[in-house]
Amino acid sequence: MDEKFNTIPTLYGCTLCEATSESLLPTEDVFSDHVQHTDYVDGCFGCKIRTLELSTGDANGARAMSQAKWDKELNAYADARSQGIQPAGTTMKAVQEAKSASDKLGVAYNAESMPAATKITKQTANVMRETKAI
Repeated sequence: MDEKFNTIPTLYGCTLCEATSESLLPTEDVFSDHVQHTDYVDGCFGCKIRTLELSTGDANGARAMSQAKWDKELNAYADARSQGIQPAGTTMKAVQEAKSASDKLGVAYNAESMPAATKITKQTANVMRETKAI
């Protein structure tokens, strides 16, 4: 079908009450009294808007971690570095993976020159030793 369909309202309704009409309902220009005062006035929409705080909440993908967790991760990273281990990152997961890889290898793991820590198994470590890769 090549016809264009245009919708035309047959009944208009008020968003504030139950009133309906076949023609467009009259609107009122509501002027806020907010511009006429400087102190908070209960019931003033302008005053209420000024107290709202907007946040992305759970939709925020870049949530900040707590200071305690941050410190714990950085301390674990510093401890690994003091043992000669170079994790792929500063997260607790990266540090734990690097420490596990070091245990399997028998030497300090280095993310810059070795395969990914998750790929290192006892068998991989044996092959790396035999080929003098470590």
